Amino acid sequence: AGEYQYLHDHWSTTTIWNRLSADGGTAHEPPVLGATNYAYVKIKNRGTQTANNVIVRGFHSKSMAGLLWPDDFVAFTTAQLSAGTLGANNSEEKIIGPFEWTPNVNAYGHDCMLMIVSATGDPSNIDTFTAGEVIPEWRLVPNDNNVGQRNVIFAPGGGGSGELIAGLNGFSF
Repeated sequence: AGEYQYLHDHWSTTTIWNRLSADGGTAHEPPVLGATNYAYVKIKNRGTQTANNVIVRGFHSKSMAGLLWPDDFVAFTTAQLSAGTLGANNSEEKIIGPFEWTPNVNAYGHDCMLMIVSATGDPSNIDTFTAGEVIPEWRLVPNDNNVGQRNVIFAPGGGGSGELIAGLNGFSF
């Protein structure tokens, strides 16, 4: 319906966020490396019929990997959650989570969270991939309204004072 404007920064959706505890909060918190974090996603149904058997799957970058789907991604510890049904015509939004995950650093110095939604009769494009097929995330995400992405940088100091010093290296105030 043309409700989305093309964004060059498809990797920064605010409908995916991280929390440091499974508290259901809706404000993004920078993840802590090497610790269990909790991801949430807000979903809705733009279609004209109720979506049934809605499943949300969570993924993030493999350590030091690039951003090719599926080779450079791994499922969250909580790989998927059911969202049940979702009313048509944007009539409802649901927050799905928490997805447990342990962030790591990819080849670009951050981690990349992908959330993929599918429903009966409305699969994601990734569901049609065959073995050996890959696609850069920058082509996948803007061309599949069932996929959302949020790149995250890490909270300095999450691993103690040494991590804080390393995280602030090169920054001035």
